Amino acid sequence: MKHGACHRAGTGGAVHPGARLRISSIVDAAGSRMRRGARDLVRLRVAQRLLWGAGMSRRLCALALVVFAACGGSDAEPAPDAATGLCAGRPCLTAIDDAADWAAVSGPHAEPERCDFLEDAKFIAPASAAAELQEVVFQDVKAHRLHLDFMTQVLPEFFGGLTPQQYQQVVLRRAGRQYWAGALFRLVDERGATTGYGFDVAVDPAWEEQFTEAEVASVQALLVARFHLPLVYAPTSDDAIYHARMFTGLVAHFPRACQYVPCATAGMDCVQVPTATTICGHFMEGRSAAVELARKARVAVAARTIDLPRDPGSYTVPALFGAGELGPARAPIAPAAATATYQVVVQPWSVQHIYTQRYTSPTGPIELRWEVPLPEDGGGFLFAEPYLSDHFGAMLGDPAATTLDVLSDLGSCTSESLERWRARGALADGGSFQIDFRYQPPFAGSGPLFPTRAEVTLGGETAVVDDYFRLVYAGEHHNWNNQYWVLFATPITYRGHAVHGLWLDEAPTTSELDGAYTLDAAHQPLDTLAITSYVVERAP
Repeated sequence: MKHGACHRAGTGGAVHPGARLRISSIVDAAGSRMRRGARDLVRLRVAQRLLWGAGMSRRLCALALVVFAACGGSDAEPAPDAATGLCAGRPCLTAIDDAADWAAVSGPHAEPERCDFLEDAKFIAPASAAAELQEVVFQDVKAHRLHLDFMTQVLPEFFGGLTPQQYQQVVLRRAGRQYWAGALFRLVDERGATTGYGFDVAVDPAWEEQFTEAEVASVQALLVARFHLPLVYAPTSDDAIYHARMFTGLVAHFPRACQYVPCATAGMDCVQVPTATTICGHFMEGRSAAVELARKARVAVAARTIDLPRDPGSYTVPALFGAGELGPARAPIAPAAATATYQVVVQPWSVQHIYTQRYTSPTGPIELRWEVPLPEDGGGFLFAEPYLSDHFGAMLGDPAATTLDVLSDLGSCTSESLERWRARGALADGGSFQIDFRYQPPFAGSGPLFPTRAEVTLGGETAVVDDYFRLVYAGEHHNWNNQYWVLFATPITYRGHAVHGLWLDEAPTTSELDGAYTLDAAHQPLDTLAITSYVVERAP
């Protein structure tokens, strides 16, 4: 897949409007991973759009927490009383004086990757003397989640008839900005204790529109005059975090590594599985679709906590992973024992925590090997989404293997932290298809890509496939030469014969389609399909 682009089939196909990603020249790499062979490596994330109108998008869980202290002065100008001022009878306040005021306008924060945010609210503030509204307003997100809805419905005397395009101009872009709009957060530590409050500011995602330190400081000055609780800048987008790390005077709060948790047993590390889950095999670049199908695997993980020794050495620990299935026949695999081997190995550059568990399979013994990601100063790993999508990767297979073609690269079964994408097309005879998948366009190398659902219509019959073992993706370096197989549970009758699946064959270096075919029971090409359109795009 050509990164960030949306291509249409055929010569000279137009790029889908708005689908191209802008990749920053430098991005924050903390807290993500990219699979390469048998080890977890850091995956470089591309900058994401800050969609204030639809709730916050996913944020990286970085490894650093900056100590902060910034609060409104006690001599701040008193705010108008809510019963008589601008917000009288309206779902908003013009000042936050205490926890009760905060509770009046805030709601639960919905993004699990920002575990340092417990609640959030939103604000609007004047950015120019030309702005008609010259007060700072804190909107009640329980009544109106979206800035634009709040502005037009609650303050129509200032914003009546404001269109989304006008909102972008007067709020998000420097050239026409009259107002600052953003979010506020209650900040908590890993044990849930409140440490203060943070703010972020909505901005157009273009690199040149990112805020300077002076601009952020001016917003903070406006807010602390009306927000009388400890307040600090808390950027949320990758670009904003990158710029804030270069600030020299303004103190900021950065995301913490939410996948790390404290352990109950003193002096021990741990893995915590709060609810039962499963892990699934993912693609490895350079393998064929047939190999990817053969290496599909799914393993159960029961809810539990296991303690892990912290000192260097080799240990026997309770087994974490349960029974599973392997390959298209879903051959049963089972733990060979109730225990596993755990090694703590000190390297010159790091400490490795290597977990190895033996399995029995119809073809002989296999092993699951996982390098447990643990904090440097000790602690636990939270084995749950969305952290599995970014921070878990294990290998399952013959420990004596000399080729990656016999190994399963285990990861999340949902990949929910990745972006939603789809590939869809139309056939000349009236048929159609759509494949939904999770994907993270990479800064370099290949990005993870995980199909989740497909719908195929051939000859008037429609097959809907959401079975993990029947959705196959294979790709080469950079997610090029992408291959998709959709395997039907029940054959479709097409052109007078049984069709068992669909094969999409993309071009070597773009997302244009080289060919589309039906598949027989042995997964061999059967019919060549005439495609009239093909689009690869972010899902709405």
